Amino acid sequence: MHYTSWDRGDRDRPRLLAEDGPLELAVFDTAAEKAAVAGETWELSYSKDLGATATLADGRVYRAAGKFPRDKQLKVSLNGHSFTLVNENKNDWIIDDNHDNKIAQFTGSHHGVRKAILEFEGEAEDHGLDSDDVVALSWFARLALESRMDQTANALIVTLIILSIAGVLAFII
Repeated sequence: MHYTSWDRGDRDRPRLLAEDGPLELAVFDTAAEKAAVAGETWELSYSKDLGATATLADGRVYRAAGKFPRDKQLKVSLNGHSFTLVNENKNDWIIDDNHDNKIAQFTGSHHGVRKAILEFEGEAEDHGLDSDDVVALSWFARLALESRMDQTANALIVTLIILSIAGVLAFII
């Protein structure tokens, strides 16, 4: 597969698709912190300041460590294989393997958070990634984009509140 994308028709249960579908790779239940992947249930854990962890039914653990809203690099471990999510600028990210080779990219530009497309250099299999690895990387990419969007939205809200207060004070005085 060359890329993954997200179907957010159900906000509480986003579906990860191979390319634009119809093949469904996983369904994430955000409220229950679980994912259904190839008939198995993954236990999910996410903290903006600590990172994200997916524990598979067979005991494998996929982990992305770092402060998602702020760090320029997030270290990823997929059952012993290491990757780094690198924020090249505000909205553009790449994923490097442990030899600093780019294997994939994703972006939040042009409404990129909606579909959170993770595009591989060539095919995912060319980089030794199985379908579970692809699902985990896609989830980590989505979390990285969403956490940055949340941070930007919060900063915008605070700025608007401050400007509103300044406007009211200027009108009163």
